[in-house]
Amino acid sequence: MKEFALTLTLSSSHMHWCRDIVLQKTNNESWGFSIVGGYEESHGQQPFFIKTIVPGTPAHFDGRLKCGDEIVAVNGATTVGMNNSSLIPMLKLQKNKVTLTVVSWPGSLV
Repeated sequence: MKEFALTLTLSSSHMHWCRDIVLQKTNNESWGFSIVGGYEESHGQQPFFIKTIVPGTPAHFDGRLKCGDEIVAVNGATTVGMNNSSLIPMLKLQKNKVTLTVVSWPGSLV
């Protein structure tokens, strides 16, 4: 069952939406996406973005997560201030279900 909340935000020059995407999988599967971004001492805080979607995985079959989407929370916990070495284990600890709060913009890649 696909669940999501949708919030549309409009400003004078930008349109984006924030939504929850719930992915489900079996214990042995990958979620099926890679990320870039996070806190780096040399660059400071950078947002987390979806870099790739792997064919044949929960993220691919669900179809809502897109390359270029920004991950702002995982299971309600903000990703602000996190680095890659914190977020990746957090995602891997989620055995069967994860809720990603993402910001998408028109033109996010399929």
